[in-house]
Amino acid sequence: MTRGVLMVYRKWVEAPHGLEPGELVVVESPRGETVGCALYDTVGPVALRVIELGGCSYSSPREAVRTLISRAFEARRRLGLAGPEAGYRLVHSDGDYLPGLIVDVYSDVAVVQSSSIVWDIHMDAVVEAVVEVTGVNTVYEKSVQRTRKDIGLKPREGLRYGTKTRTVIREGDARFYVDVRLGQKTGFFLDQRLNRIDFGRLAHGTVLDLFSYTGGFGIHALVAGAERAVFVEEDEKAIELLKLNLELNKVADAAEIIADNVWAVLKKLKDTRFTSIAVDPPAFIPDPKDWEKGVKAYRRLYTASINLVERGGVVLLSSCSTHLSRSDFASIVAESFARAGRSYTPVGGIRGMPPDHPVRPSAPHLDYLKALMAFVY
Repeated sequence: MTRGVLMVYRKWVEAPHGLEPGELVVVESPRGETVGCALYDTVGPVALRVIELGGCSYSSPREAVRTLISRAFEARRRLGLAGPEAGYRLVHSDGDYLPGLIVDVYSDVAVVQSSSIVWDIHMDAVVEAVVEVTGVNTVYEKSVQRTRKDIGLKPREGLRYGTKTRTVIREGDARFYVDVRLGQKTGFFLDQRLNRIDFGRLAHGTVLDLFSYTGGFGIHALVAGAERAVFVEEDEKAIELLKLNLELNKVADAAEIIADNVWAVLKKLKDTRFTSIAVDPPAFIPDPKDWEKGVKAYRRLYTASINLVERGGVVLLSSCSTHLSRSDFASIVAESFARAGRSYTPVGGIRGMPPDHPVRPSAPHLDYLKALMAFVY
């Protein structure tokens, strides 16, 4: 814990018998010095979810939850992210001293996601704090991620407060429907917000939005003045919302939706050229054992996409694989441009997590997003 690690494995802990899951405990060093306080975990390899370092100022888990969620909200407010129709991440696990908990806010609806028995037990306190602090009308739990199954926790999903599961958020000059029940992850991919906005500003002419989900990149481009956008997505639920989002932003007449697998579409489009392309695939490396296979998939995808960009056009290449380092991502991108035989000028460097997704050096698993925007020649 001297390195700021907030999830302490059971093998490193000497705990007294009789501790209950979710119990607030004072953490001491082998010399008896107080180094922090934590919530005790009994399921999986993690024993301590550390919520404070240097001392223990909380009298109860409920007080700690309320204080930490209030602090997280104040940070988002000062960043200018909270407000009417806003979409932002309120709690980013370790980044907000709530390891194992995610909370996303979509206008008047919040989504909570627990990866620990600790937050399962204290979910009522979490919901209460989120409602009090943010003023949302609905809280929906969507704790269905694979990591729960891996440690022996059952999936949990459903309304925890209120009745609403669909809402509208504003992102820059665009607006989007978010369906927290039908949507992937917590309903929307907030981590790409800044990249979507910047891509929209740079994109022009004809746009190709690969793995488009509900249309974020392409819609931003159309709203900013692009002539036409082609969206490639195979998830029927996502396409339903994509169509609604096109209508919401009054750009449906300039859009074409291809409901098909991206790999198949890339073959069909190999002789077509686009002025601007956004490539935002799912994680090709969900596990370290998939590293080599995933790298090959990224290289193949990026190369094929770059080949479709007109000279002077813009491309955004992205990866959300936790197990792909920033340096390896940069190498794959460079190799892909070389394989395509194209020159490029990066727009800045490798882009990472936005401000509402805080990352601590002790929690590198939270620093999963990598993206590069470039002009192609």
